[in-house]
Amino acid sequence: MDAEPRILGYRELCRGRRFALGQIEALIRGRRQVYDTLRHPGAVAVVAVDEAGRVLLERQYRPSVGEWLYEIPAGTLEPGEQPEETARRELVEETGYEPGWLRLLARFYTSPGVSTEVMYIYAAGDLREAEARPEEDELIETLWIPLDEALEMIRRGEIRDGKTVAGLLLYKVFMG
Repeated sequence: MDAEPRILGYRELCRGRRFALGQIEALIRGRRQVYDTLRHPGAVAVVAVDEAGRVLLERQYRPSVGEWLYEIPAGTLEPGEQPEETARRELVEETGYEPGWLRLLARFYTSPGVSTEVMYIYAAGDLREAEARPEEDELIETLWIPLDEALEMIRRGEIRDGKTVAGLLLYKVFMG
């Protein structure tokens, strides 16, 4: 039987505002292997719902893919911040709604072959209006869509963001 795989070290190649690109050296089947990896602090996404069963979606321009995407509100954890704090902060900043309650639906790796990012998906309700404070580089429009219509948007290929697909389906399974 082969020895258990283990991490031997990490070398950072470059650092951006929030993420770092580096290489992990690991011992796999007795041989040293090098893997490119993106070090990510983690993120949250929120399926916010109102009393009518509508979900709050954002239409957001994403320069990385050069497209407008439909997404649920989301953001990156700040240093020392707990995921629930991030969920509350991002929901207010991006949409102008403050949640009365939050419930963790799932925690998962978004792309473990290349990144350390852990995504926390929350459901939120009992929303109260607050002042939106989007970041200067964010271009966001918000809209309320019935949950069933949002699920149809997934089926039609109109919602293509992975965290949004996962979040809406998780909400339907666990809360809907």
